[in-house]
Amino acid sequence: MASTEELIQILHEIPLFSRLERPQLRQLVQVVKEIPYAPYQTVCAQGELGLRYYILLSGAVRVTRVDPEGRVVEVKRLGPGDAFGETSLLLGDVRDATVETLEETVFLCIDKEDFDRLLSAHPGIERALQMRSDVKEQRQHLRWRFSWLEPREVVVKMVRRHPFTLWERIGLLFIFVLLMTFVGILLIIAHTPLGTLVGALLMLVALPFLLTVGYFVWDWRNDIYILTNRRVIHRERPGLMGERFSAAPLRAIQNVQIVQEGPIERLLNFGDLLIETAGGAGQVVFRRIAKPREVLQAILVQQERVLSLERVRERESIRKAVRRHFLREGEEEPSPSTLAPVSGGDGCLLWMRAIWQSFFLSSWHREGATITWRRHWVAMIEYTWLPFTIGGGLTLFVLLLEYLVHGAVPPGLVLLYAAGMFIVIPWYLWRFEDCQNDYFQLTATRIIQVDRLPLLLREQRREASLEQVTNVRFDQTLLGRILKYGDVFVETAAPVGTFHFQRVARPQEVQQEIFSHIEAARRRRQEEEARQRRLEMLEWLSAYDELRRPQRGESSEEKSP
Repeated sequence: MASTEELIQILHEIPLFSRLERPQLRQLVQVVKEIPYAPYQTVCAQGELGLRYYILLSGAVRVTRVDPEGRVVEVKRLGPGDAFGETSLLLGDVRDATVETLEETVFLCIDKEDFDRLLSAHPGIERALQMRSDVKEQRQHLRWRFSWLEPREVVVKMVRRHPFTLWERIGLLFIFVLLMTFVGILLIIAHTPLGTLVGALLMLVALPFLLTVGYFVWDWRNDIYILTNRRVIHRERPGLMGERFSAAPLRAIQNVQIVQEGPIERLLNFGDLLIETAGGAGQVVFRRIAKPREVLQAILVQQERVLSLERVRERESIRKAVRRHFLREGEEEPSPSTLAPVSGGDGCLLWMRAIWQSFFLSSWHREGATITWRRHWVAMIEYTWLPFTIGGGLTLFVLLLEYLVHGAVPPGLVLLYAAGMFIVIPWYLWRFEDCQNDYFQLTATRIIQVDRLPLLLREQRREASLEQVTNVRFDQTLLGRILKYGDVFVETAAPVGTFHFQRVARPQEVQQEIFSHIEAARRRRQEEEARQRRLEMLEWLSAYDELRRPQRGESSEEKSP
């Protein structure tokens, strides 16, 4: 193990730590480990979660990566003094390349967990780090801690509309407010009764305009465009009135275009980014964002990264299959699992449960991989408020009249009330049943929307494969944010078009469930396709292996004269 002074000198020559002061380097040395590796040993593999930073103390390594076409490409070779793993150390993201030793190699290593504790105890170290610009940007995004991020999903870029778009809305208004305020202050300073009165009135008149400016600034800040390593997202909170959230998986993106309409947009380098999804069914638009070409390049890089990681997983599954088949290593490949049938319960209990559910249906019901959503209870109020109000009003009127006349209600009025309730009660039950009859369902492979009328009069069923989903967004009003309900729109490339899930509870979680099911369905399809390709490949390799083996009795015939 090198001495402390030697380690300090080595760390100081690494670009990431070159701006650290000597006391900070001494603190960093405390979390450095020295680890030797044998020749031709894999140090880290592409696609695995990176949790360590490496500095070559001695030896040599080769860096390779699998490209989107599945080819293994040598990126570079590293020697003593070189380092890698900055993204893993600071972001905890997956590795983008495989590193293999070419000879006896010794590394100085820093684990992410130890480094995070060091930064928490000494924040000045983080401020002195000389990070790459893209890593620094993503590091800043970590502070937002978005609740809708999936496991291992990280924010790559987060942009707003260009500030010029804000100035277009508030420029004249802001100048007007400044002039009104300035004139008002001058009149008040004059210390004349009339000037003080007029100045106060001017400032009072300027107040609502100032609040309007504040509203526009708030609205501009809440309009956010986000790129993660899995999807593109548009999140908008129009003032305090609600929330809109639109997202499309990176795999669904077919084309990205930049639109810069005028000379001002080209001069200030902002414009629209049109992100078209599969089938032309949906579109996510990043409107008038700054540096649209940088965002476009980042989207293309992440798409390429997703494809590369899929090729890595496919190659690894092929290697495992070959080891199992020819070298008898590992366990046999499990067959695709099937869902076990749901066992029936006691008939009486099921009957009681059916009665209970008919009146008190849960808005969320999960059974295995299938999730069923019904409308939020607010939708029930919207559906039934009119017959309920009429029936309740008639009842209160009759009760009040009976109280006033001491029970001597005219028989004709009673018959009229009975006739009215004969109409209102079935009307209420019809609306009640019509609301809870409709449901939205997400299975392991499909998305389904069912609209049914009571008494089996009509049933309309629309469904599409999860792999045809191109965009998922939700809208919430202010009341919806308070009561946690909203509308979810699922755009697909299927002929059925867009699904509209109305008044569902927790729409943000509904959107996350849809994305999780899409990812799971895609992974299952890829695994099944890869399994079929592996079986075909193994048949070819087995036939080749049999051809290379000597035929029975061939060796003895060759030995005979």
